[in-house]
Amino acid sequence: MTLEQFANKVRNAVSAYFGEGPGVTVQKIMKNNSVEMTGLIFMENGSDIAATIYLDSYYEEYEEGTPLGEIVGRLIRAYEEHRPSERLRLDFFRDYEQVRGRLACRLINLERNRELLEQVPHQVWLDLAVVPCCILMGDELGCACVLIRYAHMKRWGIGEESLMEDARRNMRQILRPECTPMTDFLYEMMYHAEMDGLPDPGEAEQKEQIMEQIASLLSGCRRARERELFILSNTQHFYGASALLYPDLLSSVAGKRRGFFVLPSSVHEVLLLADTGKESRFELYRMVNEVNAKNVPQEEFLSDSVYYFDRETGRVRIL
Repeated sequence: MTLEQFANKVRNAVSAYFGEGPGVTVQKIMKNNSVEMTGLIFMENGSDIAATIYLDSYYEEYEEGTPLGEIVGRLIRAYEEHRPSERLRLDFFRDYEQVRGRLACRLINLERNRELLEQVPHQVWLDLAVVPCCILMGDELGCACVLIRYAHMKRWGIGEESLMEDARRNMRQILRPECTPMTDFLYEMMYHAEMDGLPDPGEAEQKEQIMEQIASLLSGCRRARERELFILSNTQHFYGASALLYPDLLSSVAGKRRGFFVLPSSVHEVLLLADTGKESRFELYRMVNEVNAKNVPQEEFLSDSVYYFDRETGRVRIL
């Protein structure tokens, strides 16, 4: 059975289950980096926003032997668990003055999004593209965004330069930057992983002491190697690599350091490695390429380049 046949069978079964409920359709969706995925689209009556469950991973499970009925059941449960309790409307989106305050920017790979960028206003930044989007936040949506296209600009009667200026001006207030030392990040991960399985308060206190010791060891290793590593994102961890565009942020983080190597982790965050004068350009490139190839989903890929922020010039360049 092909993916298309699988998607149609799933759609028919899910649609039959909901009856007069949400409309259920299948659609090919072009994601970031020209990654095409197959979405099961749920549109509630009276709502302007559709919910999407991507079927590609479910199809892989089906090919590996998972029964179709089990997959349909899981899809139904997934939608019911996250089904919006209220009809979500986008009436405001017709009025640019209401959209303006929600605009922000995303950073995406320039070369891998050539086709998309034919439809989307953008600015070239090194080997990346800065694209505008409308940020939507709420209890039902979490953090989501609508990519702004030339068609939207035409409807609003707004120019590209004004649009991009508004998006850049707003983004720091909408998506606040967050720069965390790697050791603190690892400590939080380990701490929560340990605490999640500890019902007894006394045991939790003992485990917390152990975690503090581990964090201390990690910090000691960092100092011994004269390496300072930070994770730069935003508080939502949503397309947080765009924090690189915030005025004076990198200068503030750099302090008296000579600069940072910027290692793209994904569209959602980058790593900042303090320059000690001992780093190997070859090794940094090798590490970034290896991590991208093995650990980063294609739709979240940002770049294989290594960048450098120079405190003296206040600029980022490709290394």
